[in-house]
Amino acid sequence: MANWSQKKLLGTIGGVALVVCGAAGGGVYYTYGVIDEVGQQTADVAAKVLAADQKIAQIPRIEKEVIILRENLGEYVKILPDTRELSEFVRMLNQFERQSGIRGTGLVPKTKNAKKGGGRFTPIVYTYEMTATLWQGLKFMNLVENFERFVSIIDFSISTGGSGRDEETRDGDVVHTIKLTMQTYTYNKGGSGSEVEIPDYADRKEELREEIWKRMQAIRIDRYEHKGVQGRRDIFVDPRERGDLRVEGESPAEQRAILDKFVERIGVLQQMMQTIQDPATNLLRQYGLKKQFRQDLSKLVGEVEDSESRVSYAPYRLRWTNEIVQPLEKLQGLVEDPGTIAKGTEEVDPYLPKEQIEELIAEMQTDCNNGMLEQARERYDSVRERLAVPASDARYELCVRAKEWQLKATTAIDFQGLDLQVQGVVVSHAGNSGVLLNGEVFEEGDYVQDDLLIKLVEEEQVWFVFRGLTLVRTM
Repeated sequence: MANWSQKKLLGTIGGVALVVCGAAGGGVYYTYGVIDEVGQQTADVAAKVLAADQKIAQIPRIEKEVIILRENLGEYVKILPDTRELSEFVRMLNQFERQSGIRGTGLVPKTKNAKKGGGRFTPIVYTYEMTATLWQGLKFMNLVENFERFVSIIDFSISTGGSGRDEETRDGDVVHTIKLTMQTYTYNKGGSGSEVEIPDYADRKEELREEIWKRMQAIRIDRYEHKGVQGRRDIFVDPRERGDLRVEGESPAEQRAILDKFVERIGVLQQMMQTIQDPATNLLRQYGLKKQFRQDLSKLVGEVEDSESRVSYAPYRLRWTNEIVQPLEKLQGLVEDPGTIAKGTEEVDPYLPKEQIEELIAEMQTDCNNGMLEQARERYDSVRERLAVPASDARYELCVRAKEWQLKATTAIDFQGLDLQVQGVVVSHAGNSGVLLNGEVFEEGDYVQDDLLIKLVEEEQVWFVFRGLTLVRTM
């Protein structure tokens, strides 16, 4: 009986031990599963951290692009008017009518074709009718499509004028009825989110000034300027000569071209005289304009005298007197007037006064610092003869400084014209950095050509020494 109890006790202990071992094994298995799960979560977090670090590393580049885009946003949407500016466009059509000489007979907005909704760009279509000669109509269309806001002529039709003596003419050309269909778009600014604030925005913008300017040039649209008749005939008119238009010598169209050419040149001289007489024009610019005015006026008077006999068509003879002869006589009178630019009023001193040379230097320095290199060079060239002071003159040092700024401007202009394609850089802190330039590798200190040295290579720009002047090209 005792042996049986002892066996029963041992069996119980063994069963308990077996249960404990099973539980321990299950716990170990569970623990390993938890460890694997935690390890996977750790790996996922590490991957997210790496992705976040990569995005953070891109922030400076993205901020740079955002700054450039923000500063050029006005140019990008400049061609897309809002609703208020559409009424301004209609007013501009009236000005285009006066400039081209056409007569508008109707402007009708085709609002039913405008797409409604929340889109960013909404098309607006107008139909416009007018009476005009072929050349007036072409000039008007050129003014419309060169308007600073985006406007395109998507369709037009021309109904030719009458025939023979019944046709209406202007300045010897037949008048047609022209119908245009013009299309523009409005830009919907709504729906855009608030701008993200970029730290030190003003300083960053100043650093990127050159890149902002380059991007702005890239988005500007090249324009075609209508050059007028240029001796061509109206293709919508029978080219056979009519009895009422018989003239001696050159055709009416050719005579009108001569007339228009001289009218345009007289307008340029009149504008030049207004600038000379403007109190806001400084003495340096006045001197250069006076010299140019005399030369251009003398040349124009000679050409007008040689061409007077070529204009024999009666309607154009009246215009010749009113628009050529009389304005030229008035301009010649201004030359002889001591109060304007008389020939006998030049200064006794052939050189510029000290104050004007100092003003010239300050203006050239400002122009160069603002990237207006051509203007700086032109300022110097306009008074070059009056800066040739002898070395004994007290103004000699100032003239040397002015010449230095002229050389800097000329050197920078020549540098801009060099074909330098920066295709990649390698920046090394241990040795010389390198640049891939026009398909060749150069290191700091290497000469690209006899007067062009690579001075410094940075991540975003390369510094050159060109003719002794340090200049930079950005990536």
